[in-house]
Amino acid sequence: MVQPPIIIDTVARDQERRRKRIRHLSRLMAVGCLVTSVMLTSAMLLYWTLTPAQTLFSQAGISNAPVADIDVLTRTLAFTISMIPLGTLIYGFLNARRCFAAFAAGQIFSSEQVKRLKAFSIAAAVSGLLKPLAGAALSVLLSFSNLTGRRTLALNIGSDTLIVLIFAGTVAVIAWVMAEAIDISDENKQFV
Repeated sequence: MVQPPIIIDTVARDQERRRKRIRHLSRLMAVGCLVTSVMLTSAMLLYWTLTPAQTLFSQAGISNAPVADIDVLTRTLAFTISMIPLGTLIYGFLNARRCFAAFAAGQIFSSEQVKRLKAFSIAAAVSGLLKPLAGAALSVLLSFSNLTGRRTLALNIGSDTLIVLIFAGTVAVIAWVMAEAIDISDENKQFV
């Protein structure tokens, strides 16, 4: 049975509208990933440069913090430690950005995009796991400013860590499903 041209035309227009929305949103997401990466790095630098010592001690879980200020070397080391999980997350954002840029260019189902999504999910998971460890390292580093000789090791694992891991797992499964869809599509093309 041959479908009337009106139905075919309507289906084609709907598909094109959906593709256009995907391309538009993907362009926005690509820009968002880049802007977020720059802003997070800038915010981390400003945090370790401008935040008063007492606030840093408090947020690192150090009670009875010393009155003394934190020297430039300690702030630089703290920034470096903080950038390990953040840098991992930024690596993930840059992979997501490249994936979204490809989507915006109309390349929806390709193995390259699947690799980028997997890299994003792995980076997000690793960042989530590194964050509590970096926090512990920061608490030890900052406690060296304590003149009484007391050192502090504070390990914080919160719901944000669990949420990041669940999110990363969700993206990994979506990438896996996309890889399967690509394989099925390639297999179907061989039959035609």
